[in-house]
Amino acid sequence: MVIAARVERGRHSQLIYLASLDKRALLDLALLCQVSALDFGVVVVLNALEVFTVVVVGVMVGVEFAVAFVLNRILDGLPDDSGQLGRAHGGRMLGAVMPVWYIGSLVLVAVWAVTGWRDPGAGLVVTAGALLVLSVIMSILLLVPINNRSKTWTPENRPADWKQQINRWDRFHYGRVAVIIAAFALLAAAH
Repeated sequence: MVIAARVERGRHSQLIYLASLDKRALLDLALLCQVSALDFGVVVVLNALEVFTVVVVGVMVGVEFAVAFVLNRILDGLPDDSGQLGRAHGGRMLGAVMPVWYIGSLVLVAVWAVTGWRDPGAGLVVTAGALLVLSVIMSILLLVPINNRSKTWTPENRPADWKQQINRWDRFHYGRVAVIIAAFALLAAAH
């Protein structure tokens, strides 16, 4: 008896013609098909993790890019003390959300790097993870101290050099945005 079977291996499919199978050969074929189905399930989960990670990091990059090149320019153009008050409010709001987003992104990239270690793009994922670690270090050492001060400022209590401190935060933020854009690009290329 001639039997044909389609065998799935990762992203590849192969049609195999088998002739006069005995019971042992049929059992081997059935086991191979089950393992292939299991491999397909793992591939689907890994692809979902990769897509989810790229989306989470990409949206984070978009928010930080918008803060740097859109929102802060809008706030700086407002009259009187409105811009400084808007930055203080933004510092409070984003200061509560962004640490979770940065660390969550880093965890997702670490899981991707571990589970996809043997994939061709693993080096890109590890490099992206290193860049995200750098962005967290930059945040903690350079941006958070300024943000923690500026989010409490009002026109009555802000220091005399508040504009210089805001400009310093902006420069550090531009650098951080460049780092996370590079990390995002590597993740997109690895996927």
